[in-house]
Amino acid sequence: MKGPRRTQMQKRILGLLFTVLFLVMIGFSILFPVEPAYIQLFGATSATMGWLTASYSLAQFVFSPLWGRLSDRIGRKPVMLVGLAGYGVSMTLFALGQSIPHLFMARTLAGVLSSATLPTAMAVIADTTTEDERAKGMGLLGAAFGLGAIFGPFVGGVLGDVSLRLPFFATGLLSVATMGLVWRLLPESLPPEKRGGVRENVSRLKAFQPDTTWLYVIAFLAAFSLAGLETAFPFLAYDRLGATTRSVGYIFAVMGITGSIVQGGLIGPIRKLIGEARMIPAGLLVSAAALALIAVSKTAVAATAALALFAAGHGLIRPANASLVTQRTKVGQGLAIGVYDSMDALGRVLGPVVGGTLYVYRDSLPFSSGASVNVAACLLFVALALPRLRAAAREDANARTGAEDRN
Repeated sequence: MKGPRRTQMQKRILGLLFTVLFLVMIGFSILFPVEPAYIQLFGATSATMGWLTASYSLAQFVFSPLWGRLSDRIGRKPVMLVGLAGYGVSMTLFALGQSIPHLFMARTLAGVLSSATLPTAMAVIADTTTEDERAKGMGLLGAAFGLGAIFGPFVGGVLGDVSLRLPFFATGLLSVATMGLVWRLLPESLPPEKRGGVRENVSRLKAFQPDTTWLYVIAFLAAFSLAGLETAFPFLAYDRLGATTRSVGYIFAVMGITGSIVQGGLIGPIRKLIGEARMIPAGLLVSAAALALIAVSKTAVAATAALALFAAGHGLIRPANASLVTQRTKVGQGLAIGVYDSMDALGRVLGPVVGGTLYVYRDSLPFSSGASVNVAACLLFVALALPRLRAAAREDANARTGAEDRN
Protein backbone atom coordinates (compact mmCIF):
# COMPACT_ATOMS: atom_id res chain seq x y z
CA MET A 1 0.00 0.00 0.00
CA LYS A 2 1.54 3.33 -1.05
CA GLY A 3 0.85 7.03 -1.10
CA PRO A 4 -2.47 8.48 0.05
CA ARG A 5 -4.07 5.07 0.73
CA ARG A 6 -1.26 4.12 3.10
CA THR A 7 -1.45 7.49 4.86
CA GLN A 8 -5.21 7.15 5.26
CA MET A 9 -4.84 3.63 6.70
CA GLN A 10 -2.12 4.81 9.09
CA LYS A 11 -4.35 7.59 10.37
CA ARG A 12 -7.26 5.18 10.82
CA ILE A 13 -5.14 2.68 12.74
CA LEU A 14 -3.51 5.36 14.90
CA GLY A 15 -6.88 6.92 15.68
CA LEU A 16 -8.37 3.59 16.64
CA LEU A 17 -5.37 2.59 18.78
CA PHE A 18 -5.54 6.00 20.46
CA THR A 19 -9.17 5.34 21.38
CA VAL A 20 -8.47 1.78 22.53
CA LEU A 21 -5.53 2.71 24.76
CA PHE A 22 -7.40 5.74 26.07
CA LEU A 23 -10.17 3.42 27.25
CA VAL A 24 -7.66 0.88 28.57
CA MET A 25 -5.91 3.56 30.60
CA ILE A 26 -9.18 4.89 31.98
CA GLY A 27 -9.91 1.39 33.22
CA PHE A 28 -6.42 1.02 34.67
CA SER A 29 -6.19 4.45 36.31
CA ILE A 30 -9.68 4.24 37.81
CA LEU A 31 -7.96 2.14 40.44
CA PHE A 32 -5.28 4.68 41.46
CA PRO A 33 -7.22 6.63 44.11
CA VAL A 34 -9.15 3.67 45.54
CA GLU A 35 -6.85 0.63 45.54
CA PRO A 36 -4.88 1.65 48.67
CA ALA A 37 -8.14 2.18 50.58
CA TYR A 38 -9.62 -1.04 49.16
CA ILE A 39 -6.76 -3.28 50.27
CA GLN A 40 -6.81 -1.69 53.72
CA LEU A 41 -10.26 -3.27 54.14
CA PHE A 42 -8.33 -6.55 54.35
CA GLY A 43 -5.77 -5.22 56.84
CA ALA A 44 -3.06 -4.55 54.26
CA THR A 45 -0.28 -1.93 54.50
CA SER A 46 1.67 0.10 51.95
CA ALA A 47 4.20 -2.75 51.80
CA THR A 48 1.39 -5.20 50.93
CA MET A 49 0.28 -2.79 48.22
CA GLY A 50 3.79 -2.86 46.82
CA TRP A 51 3.84 -6.66 46.67
CA LEU A 52 0.36 -6.77 45.17
CA THR A 53 1.39 -4.43 42.39
CA ALA A 54 4.61 -6.40 41.96
CA SER A 55 2.69 -9.66 41.42
CA TYR A 56 0.88 -8.02 38.49
CA SER A 57 4.08 -6.67 36.99
CA LEU A 58 6.03 -9.89 37.54
CA ALA A 59 3.44 -11.75 35.49
CA GLN A 60 3.78 -9.11 32.77
CA PHE A 61 7.56 -9.45 32.87
CA VAL A 62 7.30 -13.18 32.19
CA PHE A 63 4.49 -13.16 29.64
CA SER A 64 4.94 -9.93 27.59
CA PRO A 65 7.66 -11.38 25.31
CA LEU A 66 5.62 -14.58 24.89
CA TRP A 67 2.57 -12.63 23.74
CA GLY A 68 4.77 -10.45 21.51
CA ARG A 69 6.34 -13.49 19.88
CA LEU A 70 2.89 -15.05 19.43
CA SER A 71 1.68 -11.88 17.70
CA ASP A 72 4.62 -12.23 15.28
CA ARG A 73 3.27 -15.69 14.41
CA ILE A 74 -0.51 -15.33 14.31
CA GLY A 75 -1.07 -11.58 13.95
CA ARG A 76 -1.61 -8.64 16.31
CA LYS A 77 -5.40 -8.50 16.54
CA PRO A 78 -6.19 -11.91 18.14
CA VAL A 79 -3.51 -11.40 20.78
CA MET A 80 -4.85 -7.97 21.65
CA LEU A 81 -8.37 -9.39 22.02
CA VAL A 82 -7.12 -12.01 24.49
CA GLY A 83 -5.44 -9.29 26.55
CA LEU A 84 -8.54 -7.13 26.79
CA ALA A 85 -10.85 -10.01 27.64
CA GLY A 86 -8.47 -11.37 30.26
CA TYR A 87 -8.06 -8.02 32.00
CA GLY A 88 -11.83 -7.58 32.21
CA VAL A 89 -12.35 -10.99 33.79
CA SER A 90 -9.48 -10.62 36.25
CA MET A 91 -10.60 -7.20 37.47
CA THR A 92 -14.09 -8.56 38.09
CA LEU A 93 -12.52 -11.31 40.20
CA PHE A 94 -10.51 -8.64 42.05
CA ALA A 95 -13.71 -6.74 42.84
CA LEU A 96 -15.19 -9.94 44.27
CA GLY A 97 -12.15 -10.59 46.47
CA GLN A 98 -12.69 -11.82 50.02
CA SER A 99 -9.09 -12.10 51.23
CA ILE A 100 -5.53 -10.98 50.52
CA PRO A 101 -4.62 -14.29 48.77
CA HIS A 102 -7.70 -13.90 46.55
CA LEU A 103 -6.55 -10.41 45.58
CA PHE A 104 -3.07 -11.68 44.75
CA MET A 105 -4.46 -14.44 42.53
CA ALA A 106 -6.73 -12.02 40.64
CA ARG A 107 -3.94 -9.45 40.24
CA THR A 108 -1.49 -12.05 38.93
CA LEU A 109 -4.05 -13.31 36.42
CA ALA A 110 -4.56 -9.73 35.28
CA GLY A 111 -0.82 -9.40 34.66
CA VAL A 112 -0.63 -12.66 32.69
CA LEU A 113 -3.46 -11.78 30.31
CA SER A 114 -3.28 -7.99 30.07
CA SER A 115 0.39 -8.20 29.07
CA ALA A 116 -0.90 -9.12 25.61
CA THR A 117 -2.39 -5.67 25.01
CA LEU A 118 0.24 -2.91 25.11
CA PRO A 119 3.13 -4.71 23.36
CA THR A 120 0.76 -5.71 20.58
CA ALA A 121 -0.49 -2.14 20.17
CA MET A 122 3.09 -0.87 20.00
CA ALA A 123 3.93 -3.57 17.44
CA VAL A 124 1.02 -2.35 15.31
CA ILE A 125 2.60 1.12 15.36
CA ALA A 126 5.93 -0.38 14.30
CA ASP A 127 4.17 -2.29 11.50
CA THR A 128 2.43 0.75 10.07
CA THR A 129 4.91 3.65 10.46
CA THR A 130 8.28 4.60 9.02
CA GLU A 131 11.27 5.19 11.30
CA ASP A 132 10.82 8.96 11.01
CA GLU A 133 7.15 8.70 12.03
CA ARG A 134 7.59 6.11 14.77
CA ALA A 135 8.46 8.30 17.76
CA LYS A 136 5.44 10.46 16.99
CA GLY A 137 3.26 7.34 16.77
CA MET A 138 4.58 6.05 20.10
CA GLY A 139 4.04 9.50 21.56
CA LEU A 140 0.43 9.42 20.40
CA LEU A 141 -0.09 6.19 22.32
CA GLY A 142 1.50 7.84 25.32
CA ALA A 143 -0.89 10.76 24.93
CA ALA A 144 -3.80 8.32 24.95
CA PHE A 145 -2.49 6.93 28.21
CA GLY A 146 -2.11 10.44 29.57
CA LEU A 147 -5.67 11.43 28.67
CA GLY A 148 -6.96 8.18 30.13
CA ALA A 149 -5.06 9.00 33.30
CA ILE A 150 -6.92 12.32 33.46
CA PHE A 151 -10.38 10.82 33.47
CA GLY A 152 -9.68 7.50 35.15
CA PRO A 153 -8.66 8.75 38.62
CA PHE A 154 -11.52 11.26 38.61
CA VAL A 155 -14.04 8.52 37.78
CA GLY A 156 -12.40 6.20 40.28
CA GLY A 157 -12.61 8.78 43.04
CA VAL A 158 -16.29 9.44 42.35
CA LEU A 159 -17.17 5.74 42.11
CA GLY A 160 -15.06 4.99 45.17
CA ASP A 161 -17.20 7.37 47.21
CA VAL A 162 -20.16 5.11 46.38
CA SER A 163 -18.39 1.79 46.95
CA LEU A 164 -14.72 0.82 47.02
CA ARG A 165 -15.51 -2.25 44.90
CA LEU A 166 -17.41 -0.36 42.20
CA PRO A 167 -14.35 0.98 40.29
CA PHE A 168 -13.05 -2.56 39.78
CA PHE A 169 -16.37 -3.71 38.31
CA ALA A 170 -16.33 -0.63 36.06
CA THR A 171 -12.83 -1.55 34.86
CA GLY A 172 -14.01 -5.03 33.92
CA LEU A 173 -16.95 -3.71 31.91
CA LEU A 174 -14.81 -1.12 30.15
CA SER A 175 -12.30 -3.79 29.10
CA VAL A 176 -15.03 -5.92 27.55
CA ALA A 177 -16.43 -2.89 25.71
CA THR A 178 -12.97 -2.04 24.36
CA MET A 179 -12.56 -5.64 23.19
CA GLY A 180 -15.71 -5.24 21.09
CA LEU A 181 -14.28 -2.07 19.53
CA VAL A 182 -11.06 -3.84 18.53
CA TRP A 183 -12.89 -6.88 17.19
CA ARG A 184 -15.16 -4.81 14.94
CA LEU A 185 -12.87 -2.02 13.73
CA LEU A 186 -9.14 -2.76 14.03
CA PRO A 187 -7.58 -4.17 10.82
CA GLU A 188 -4.78 -6.72 11.09
CA SER A 189 -1.46 -4.90 10.56
CA LEU A 190 0.80 -7.94 10.05
CA PRO A 191 0.19 -9.54 6.63
CA PRO A 192 0.26 -13.35 6.39
CA GLU A 193 3.48 -13.42 4.38
CA LYS A 194 5.35 -11.70 7.23
CA ARG A 195 4.10 -14.16 9.83
CA GLY A 196 5.65 -17.20 8.15
CA GLY A 197 9.20 -15.95 8.63
CA VAL A 198 9.08 -15.93 12.43
CA ARG A 199 7.85 -19.43 13.21
CA GLU A 200 11.15 -20.49 14.75
CA ASN A 201 11.31 -20.22 18.53
CA VAL A 202 13.46 -17.11 18.97
CA SER A 203 14.78 -16.59 22.50
CA ARG A 204 14.05 -13.28 24.18
CA LEU A 205 17.78 -13.02 24.89
CA LYS A 206 18.40 -12.41 21.17
CA ALA A 207 16.61 -9.08 21.55
CA PHE A 208 19.48 -7.88 23.77
CA GLN A 209 21.90 -6.65 21.15
CA PRO A 210 24.64 -4.00 21.45
CA ASP A 211 22.35 -1.31 20.02
CA THR A 212 19.35 -2.17 22.21
CA THR A 213 20.61 -3.44 25.59
CA TRP A 214 20.91 -0.01 27.19
CA LEU A 215 17.53 1.00 25.80
CA TYR A 216 16.02 -1.95 27.66
CA VAL A 217 17.93 -0.95 30.81
CA ILE A 218 16.47 2.55 30.60
CA ALA A 219 12.98 1.07 30.17
CA PHE A 220 13.51 -0.84 33.41
CA LEU A 221 14.92 2.10 35.40
CA ALA A 222 12.30 4.60 34.20
CA ALA A 223 9.49 2.19 35.08
CA PHE A 224 11.09 1.46 38.45
CA SER A 225 10.93 5.11 39.53
CA LEU A 226 7.44 5.63 38.08
CA ALA A 227 6.01 2.56 39.80
CA GLY A 228 7.54 3.53 43.13
CA LEU A 229 5.94 6.95 42.76
CA GLU A 230 2.50 5.56 41.88
CA THR A 231 2.55 3.20 44.85
CA ALA A 232 3.84 5.60 47.50
CA PHE A 233 2.25 8.90 46.49
CA PRO A 234 -1.38 8.09 47.47
CA PHE A 235 -0.17 7.19 50.98
CA LEU A 236 1.85 10.43 51.12
CA ALA A 237 -1.21 12.36 49.96
CA TYR A 238 -3.40 10.81 52.66
CA ASP A 239 -0.87 10.96 55.48
CA ARG A 240 1.07 14.19 54.91
CA LEU A 241 -1.22 16.29 52.71
CA GLY A 242 -4.60 15.29 54.18
CA ALA A 243 -6.03 14.32 50.77
CA THR A 244 -9.15 12.26 50.06
CA THR A 245 -9.68 9.63 47.36
CA ARG A 246 -11.35 12.27 45.21
CA SER A 247 -8.55 14.84 45.60
CA VAL A 248 -5.94 12.18 44.83
CA GLY A 249 -7.91 11.52 41.66
CA TYR A 250 -7.70 15.22 40.76
CA ILE A 251 -3.94 15.24 41.38
CA PHE A 252 -3.38 12.26 39.11
CA ALA A 253 -5.60 13.96 36.53
CA VAL A 254 -3.23 16.94 36.42
CA MET A 255 -0.36 14.51 35.95
CA GLY A 256 -2.24 12.90 33.07
CA ILE A 257 -2.98 16.24 31.39
CA THR A 258 0.69 17.17 31.43
CA GLY A 259 1.80 13.81 30.08
CA SER A 260 -0.74 13.90 27.27
CA ILE A 261 0.29 17.42 26.23
CA VAL A 262 3.95 16.44 26.07
CA GLN A 263 3.46 13.12 24.30
CA GLY A 264 0.57 14.17 22.08
CA GLY A 265 1.77 17.57 20.94
CA LEU A 266 5.45 18.15 21.76
CA ILE A 267 7.24 14.90 20.89
CA GLY A 268 7.52 15.79 17.18
CA PRO A 269 9.01 19.29 17.67
CA ILE A 270 11.32 18.12 20.48
CA ARG A 271 12.55 15.22 18.36
CA LYS A 272 13.39 17.61 15.52
CA LEU A 273 15.17 19.95 17.95
CA ILE A 274 17.37 17.53 19.93
CA GLY A 275 16.84 14.06 18.42
CA GLU A 276 15.36 10.92 19.94
CA ALA A 277 18.54 9.80 21.67
CA ARG A 278 18.94 13.08 23.60
CA MET A 279 15.29 13.08 24.64
CA ILE A 280 16.03 10.17 26.99
CA PRO A 281 18.66 11.80 29.28
CA ALA A 282 16.69 15.06 29.21
CA GLY A 283 13.58 13.25 30.43
CA LEU A 284 15.53 11.43 33.13
CA LEU A 285 16.93 14.68 34.54
CA VAL A 286 13.53 16.37 34.59
CA SER A 287 12.02 13.32 36.31
CA ALA A 288 14.78 13.32 38.92
CA ALA A 289 14.16 16.98 39.75
CA ALA A 290 10.42 16.33 40.08
CA LEU A 291 10.90 13.39 42.45
CA ALA A 292 13.21 15.46 44.63
CA LEU A 293 10.53 18.16 44.83
CA ILE A 294 7.82 15.63 45.79
CA ALA A 295 10.02 14.41 48.64
CA VAL A 296 9.98 17.86 50.26
CA SER A 297 6.44 18.96 49.31
CA LYS A 298 4.32 20.21 52.19
CA THR A 299 1.14 21.16 50.33
CA ALA A 300 -1.10 19.51 47.76
CA VAL A 301 -0.41 22.34 45.30
CA ALA A 302 3.35 21.84 45.49
CA ALA A 303 3.02 18.08 45.15
CA THR A 304 0.69 18.44 42.17
CA ALA A 305 3.13 20.76 40.40
CA ALA A 306 5.97 18.32 41.03
CA LEU A 307 3.89 15.41 39.70
CA ALA A 308 3.15 17.42 36.55
CA LEU A 309 6.87 18.03 36.09
CA PHE A 310 7.53 14.31 36.50
CA ALA A 311 4.90 13.53 33.86
CA ALA A 312 6.63 15.90 31.44
CA GLY A 313 10.00 14.26 31.98
CA HIS A 314 8.70 10.72 31.79
CA GLY A 315 6.71 11.66 28.69
CA LEU A 316 9.97 12.32 26.84
CA ILE A 317 11.53 8.98 27.74
CA ARG A 318 9.11 6.25 26.69
CA PRO A 319 8.23 7.32 23.10
CA ALA A 320 11.87 7.98 22.20
CA ASN A 321 13.08 4.79 23.86
CA ALA A 322 10.42 2.56 22.29
CA SER A 323 10.98 4.10 18.86
CA LEU A 324 14.73 3.50 19.06
CA VAL A 325 14.17 -0.14 20.06
CA THR A 326 12.01 -0.77 16.98
CA GLN A 327 14.61 0.90 14.76
CA ARG A 328 17.69 -0.89 16.14
CA THR A 329 16.26 -4.38 16.75
CA LYS A 330 17.27 -7.37 14.63
CA VAL A 331 14.39 -9.62 15.77
CA GLY A 332 10.64 -9.43 15.07
CA GLN A 333 8.87 -6.24 16.11
CA GLY A 334 6.43 -8.18 18.31
CA LEU A 335 9.24 -9.87 20.24
CA ALA A 336 11.29 -6.65 20.48
CA ILE A 337 8.37 -4.69 21.88
CA GLY A 338 7.40 -7.62 24.09
CA VAL A 339 10.87 -7.63 25.64
CA TYR A 340 10.69 -3.85 26.01
CA ASP A 341 7.39 -4.14 27.86
CA SER A 342 8.85 -7.02 29.87
CA MET A 343 11.69 -4.80 31.11
CA ASP A 344 9.16 -2.09 31.85
CA ALA A 345 7.19 -4.67 33.83
CA LEU A 346 10.29 -5.75 35.75
CA GLY A 347 10.70 -2.13 36.84
CA ARG A 348 7.08 -2.18 37.95
CA VAL A 349 7.78 -5.40 39.90
CA LEU A 350 10.57 -3.92 41.98
CA GLY A 351 9.44 -0.27 42.07
CA PRO A 352 6.24 -0.84 44.11
CA VAL A 353 7.99 -3.24 46.51
CA VAL A 354 10.85 -0.83 47.13
CA GLY A 355 8.62 2.26 47.18
CA GLY A 356 6.01 0.75 49.48
CA THR A 357 8.63 -0.66 51.85
CA LEU A 358 10.69 2.55 51.99
CA TYR A 359 7.54 4.53 52.77
CA VAL A 360 7.07 2.48 55.95
CA TYR A 361 10.39 3.80 57.23
CA ARG A 362 10.14 7.41 56.00
CA ASP A 363 7.57 9.04 53.77
CA SER A 364 10.13 10.90 51.63
CA LEU A 365 12.40 7.91 50.92
CA PRO A 366 10.55 6.50 47.87
CA PHE A 367 10.86 9.83 46.08
CA SER A 368 14.42 10.78 47.03
CA SER A 369 15.65 7.30 46.07
CA GLY A 370 13.72 7.51 42.79
CA ALA A 371 15.46 10.81 42.03
CA SER A 372 18.83 9.12 42.60
CA VAL A 373 17.91 6.27 40.27
CA ASN A 374 16.99 8.72 37.49
CA VAL A 375 20.24 10.65 37.86
CA ALA A 376 22.23 7.41 37.75
CA ALA A 377 20.30 6.25 34.68
CA CYS A 378 21.00 9.55 32.92
CA LEU A 379 24.73 9.36 33.59
CA LEU A 380 24.93 5.73 32.45
CA PHE A 381 23.00 6.46 29.26
CA VAL A 382 25.13 9.47 28.33
CA ALA A 383 28.38 7.61 29.03
CA LEU A 384 27.58 4.20 27.52
CA ALA A 385 24.56 4.27 25.21
CA LEU A 386 24.53 7.68 23.54
CA PRO A 387 27.90 7.30 21.76
CA ARG A 388 26.85 3.93 20.30
CA LEU A 389 23.48 5.25 19.14
CA ARG A 390 25.18 8.20 17.45
CA ALA A 391 27.62 5.88 15.70
CA ALA A 392 24.79 3.61 14.54
CA ALA A 393 22.87 6.63 13.20
CA ARG A 394 25.93 7.77 11.25
CA GLU A 395 26.38 4.28 9.79
CA ASP A 396 22.74 4.22 8.69
CA ALA A 397 23.04 7.67 7.12
CA ASN A 398 26.20 6.64 5.25
CA ALA A 399 24.52 3.45 4.03
CA ARG A 400 21.53 5.40 2.72
CA THR A 401 23.82 7.89 0.99
CA GLY A 402 25.76 5.05 -0.64
CA ALA A 403 22.56 3.41 -1.84
CA GLU A 404 21.34 6.70 -3.34
CA ASP A 405 24.68 7.21 -5.10
CA ARG A 406 24.50 3.70 -6.64
CA ASN A 407 20.98 4.40 -7.88
